[in-house]
Amino acid sequence: MSSFFESSNLQLGYGNQIVINHLEISLQSSKNYEIIGKNGSGKTTLLMCISKNFIGNTFNSDIRRNNNSILEIGPIPSLIPKMSLMENINYFLHSENLIEKNVEEILNNYELNNFKNDLIEDFSSGMVKRSEIAIADIKNPDVLCIDEPLVYLDKNGVELLFDLFNKRESQEKTTILSSQESIKALTNVERTINLND
Repeated sequence: MSSFFESSNLQLGYGNQIVINHLEISLQSSKNYEIIGKNGSGKTTLLMCISKNFIGNTFNSDIRRNNNSILEIGPIPSLIPKMSLMENINYFLHSENLIEKNVEEILNNYELNNFKNDLIEDFSSGMVKRSEIAIADIKNPDVLCIDEPLVYLDKNGVELLFDLFNKRESQEKTTILSSQESIKALTNVERTINLND
């Protein structure tokens, strides 16, 4: 089974400050992973590096990747506030072959279809998070990275998120979750990367 991200000496940081030091990591396609650690341990930094969104220093890290499609849902909302939900979907998924019926079905599932023409700036934090998860469901990337997955979600939102995880596992897609401790959302976890060690 091929690795989509691998490094034997991963070093990440900002300026001269090292946050991740000499981490040996190999992430396999079709496997699930957890990254856990206290505040400041480097969870978000590592997740951003895996998802190709890291803008700090990699020092002399030897990083090997393949061409898997990767989507990250970070701690800060990524949707554009002055655009509607549907405009955001079209903007972020412009290179995808969107099938209108499938998009509508997924938005209905997340109880967002009635709000698809509303501006994101008028959404609550929970609705924004639910919208980001719906976009991830529509895109269905090979690898989905989510930082602090339960933040802003109510009970129904958490159930929808866990349903997405189950769906992805049945499709043998990779999900990587980052949080202070395991939220036990994934049935099969190949490795828990504990940054407290």
